[in-house]
Amino acid sequence: MKVKALLEEGAGPELVSRLFHIERYAWMALSYDMAVALDMDGCILAANAAWQRATGLWPEALRGQYLLEFMDFDDRERVLAAFQSLITSDAASTTFDFRFRCDQGVYKRFNWNVLFFPDTEIFYCIVKDLSNIHDLHHAAYHDTLTGLPNRLFLKDALPRLVGGAVERRHVLGLYFIDLDGFKAVNDTLGHQAGDVLLQTVAERLRRCASRPDRCVRLGGDEFVLLETWPCEDHRPEDMAGAIIETVNRPVCIDGCDVRVGASIGIALAPSAASTPGELMELADKAMYSAKRSGKNRFLLATGAEGPACPMGLESLDANR
Repeated sequence: MKVKALLEEGAGPELVSRLFHIERYAWMALSYDMAVALDMDGCILAANAAWQRATGLWPEALRGQYLLEFMDFDDRERVLAAFQSLITSDAASTTFDFRFRCDQGVYKRFNWNVLFFPDTEIFYCIVKDLSNIHDLHHAAYHDTLTGLPNRLFLKDALPRLVGGAVERRHVLGLYFIDLDGFKAVNDTLGHQAGDVLLQTVAERLRRCASRPDRCVRLGGDEFVLLETWPCEDHRPEDMAGAIIETVNRPVCIDGCDVRVGASIGIALAPSAASTPGELMELADKAMYSAKRSGKNRFLLATGAEGPACPMGLESLDANR
């Protein structure tokens, strides 16, 4: 719902408020999962009936309460930071889990998929009870919006992959990808369009990887791809070129062709880095160097002491 457009067309505040209530009611009534709307202070504005089934708390008992009161103390700082990031960053949604205090003081771990709507300054949340999910591993290790493996998956998998590169004497390439122009899409077409764009790009990146489970969404518009090659036959720049080419293809959203670029930092193990932390840091720095040198290009990190080296920039110009 576009508040500004409604007001420009002559709608009064009472009509706009009524439309918001109707929209919120329809969204909650149709959701099988727990659904809740929060204001900027974390006060619960509305909750659906699914909360009673999962927590023993009726929606009326939750309304007017602050979410902070139901969080396990050890989870509060992390969760509040996640909510704040939606207000200050370009991302429209985020996913996290924490322990929620249910009826009679029992805590359950819930997974939250949260969307922030700047027009209304409201957080809309879909919440799943992880104790009722058969595949807890999948829920914890995958991003809700794109279905890709998430940051937690990367944290657990990267040490094994780096160690395997040393033991088997092959090359592991880590591609740190940040989308160029994503903020402009959010600003002009809205956060929902941004989510469609992220889902489309995620699927394209998944196809670039030789193994789909090696494509990770870190959060926001940042992704990581992991690839391995035999030591005598590796050309990381070929894959980087393919990534940029596929990301550059237009995405049709609401009848509009949207284009974004990709700035990529590449780091190789074990030649340039021998630990997961070093590998991520090198690729991250190379990605930012690619952005500073013109965007929509890739840079290969040569080692902890060496600078990032440009690779194939002329052929990867976004305007070609």
